Amino acid sequence: MKSKILLILTTAGRLHWLKNATASLRDPLDVLVVDDATPKEVGIGDFCKEHEFHFITKSKPKGLTDTWNIGYRFFKEKGYTYCILSNDDVRFPDGFSRGLIRALNTRCHLVGPITNASGNALHQWVRRFVRSPKWSYPEDFKNFDRVQETLIKQYKDTPLQPCDFVNGFCFAFSIAIFQFAFSPTCLFDPKNTNVDAELDLAQRVRSKGGNIVVCRTSYVYHQKMGTYRELGWKKIFGQRNRLWR
Repeated sequence: MKSKILLILTTAGRLHWLKNATASLRDPLDVLVVDDATPKEVGIGDFCKEHEFHFITKSKPKGLTDTWNIGYRFFKEKGYTYCILSNDDVRFPDGFSRGLIRALNTRCHLVGPITNASGNALHQWVRRFVRSPKWSYPEDFKNFDRVQETLIKQYKDTPLQPCDFVNGFCFAFSIAIFQFAFSPTCLFDPKNTNVDAELDLAQRVRSKGGNIVVCRTSYVYHQKMGTYRELGWKKIFGQRNRLWR
């Protein structure tokens, strides 16, 4: 263990997403890649070995929530203090993790970044925070380092915004999350195969008096539904609690 911070990247069958995400990563974090049974010939395991990333794969696909719980157990067993859990279809600005970790050190239990593709978590949508008429959406928001710098300048004195939940594409927690776990071995309820596990966790955090926030000085660029789209699931979006093959 080189760092107290573990970045867990989840993947399923698409090496290029993982390559792009890790190529953008400049923060000093330990990386664990958890793979949902991608065939060996795709090369995800070889890529992780080459880059000295921790790597766990499965013998058969079991879905995203199972992947999250595997990563959670690794985080817990290896004695890390902080965890950032992320999809692989992302790009990380330089310094994106600093605001997330600071928030966790101020008695926050779940922390999410600002993003260009927030889904239902509109309170994380970057256009709510960067409103300059000189910026065109979505093109300018692909320049993730520029967006990160802009957010830090604007919100360095007021970085945290309370909220009810954070988008599951990327969020952070510390060892303080243990008190909100679904069970001794699972942070997330396994019945949610691919979706809604983060909402269930957020409900448990709120019901037990925990704090959930958006960090306005952290930005993560998201190619939303990257894996779903490439695996041909766009037409069956309502059936996302299925396995990828």
